[in-house]
Amino acid sequence: MISIDAYLGAVRRGLGGMDPRVRTDILLELRSHLFESVAANGGNLTAAIDALGDPGSVARRYRELYGFGAPFRVLFDLVAGVVGLLTVPVLVAGDEGTFPFLISAVFVAVEFAFLIWVSVMAGNRAGLFAGIAALVGRVAGFGGSIAVNPGGFLITPEGLGAFVLVSLLFVVVGWVPGKARQAWRRPGAEL
Repeated sequence: MISIDAYLGAVRRGLGGMDPRVRTDILLELRSHLFESVAANGGNLTAAIDALGDPGSVARRYRELYGFGAPFRVLFDLVAGVVGLLTVPVLVAGDEGTFPFLISAVFVAVEFAFLIWVSVMAGNRAGLFAGIAALVGRVAGFGGSIAVNPGGFLITPEGLGAFVLVSLLFVVVGWVPGKARQAWRRPGAEL
């Protein structure tokens, strides 16, 4: 048999990354609910805990409702912006051959995977902002490479078109998976 404190500790661990004030409110609400449920069930703690469900599932539902805290969302944006900056070598290949293309392709793939993860785990709004940060990082990297070496490479219309397309796809990929998950989510028990 698990105690109320052990159950709430497991839920607290599952709520990692949330705003601490929201997390505290959730845990106080769950504690109150559990005490009321135990009293209503004639002191049967197991029935009260079973009625709420697995602590991991409870934490996931609350995280879906309230999302990650501001520090984590800022961290997601910073990571997306830095990785976006690293996707630029494809446009400055010059005489080096395919090596910059491969590096760029790897970072583009990493950026897409990261944006999908953020959108699904933190919500489409966080994914959208991370996608915008990736776009800004990519444009900043491109602008910086032009400023540092203005005549060092040739910008073709096709290359510029590919640059713009991939940059805009970062924003779309940041937004769509979270929105799709939100629309296609199975209805669950409300807390």
